[in-house]
Amino acid sequence: MKIDIYKPVVLFLLPAVLAGCSSEREPFPQGGKAGLRIESCSSRGGTDGSPTLVKDFGMVLLDDTGGGYAGAVNPLHVTYGEGWIFPEVTLTETPCRLFAFSPFAAIPGKELPLSLVPQTDYLASGEIRLDWQNRSADIGMEHLLCLLEFTIEGSSACTLSVEGVPTGGTYDLAGGKLSAGEKGTVPSEGNTLLLLPGKAGNNRVVIRFQENTYIVPGQRRGTHSLRCKCPSLAGRRRL
Repeated sequence: MKIDIYKPVVLFLLPAVLAGCSSEREPFPQGGKAGLRIESCSSRGGTDGSPTLVKDFGMVLLDDTGGGYAGAVNPLHVTYGEGWIFPEVTLTETPCRLFAFSPFAAIPGKELPLSLVPQTDYLASGEIRLDWQNRSADIGMEHLLCLLEFTIEGSSACTLSVEGVPTGGTYDLAGGKLSAGEKGTVPSEGNTLLLLPGKAGNNRVVIRFQENTYIVPGQRRGTHSLRCKCPSLAGRRRL
């Protein structure tokens, strides 16, 4: 049985190189206060590399001490219709640190919970610094997980379950740190599978193809393998 893994797509957030950006400073009347504006919000690192508009997401606004920004009730829910819709926030001379994430969830702090069962494509931005004179946010988010696409004998009509991998975790928006949770089984939806980045290891895999079920033991060292070119993975994940 030939198992091909094609189009390995890197959908992994690199906190060290993430750089949220904001628009150039605009002239404002004196007074030291101005309302927060959102210029755009898009995700990067998709299958074709082109940006995709994100129309529903959350924002956490912090000050330099790590506490919530004065006047903001975190997290803010942002949606897009004829324009960007979100609770009004007044920026002052106090610097504001903006962190965006998707999908929106009413998280209690600055840690975003992750769950791979069911499969969810999580996005997050780096830090965007704002103040009353620099109030327009141009938000770029990256994918937190790795995406695998696979075929069997050239067919995409297959599913796969990987055992012994993290089924969830947390992502610290402000610290840029992803922590893996308990291990278990992560099933695919169709011929794609989202996994947390991590060290490569031997994993038991259950493959379903044309009403047949194939089990690849974790200790087997054959030709069946998955490839994910995420920088944090050791190249080839042997199954």
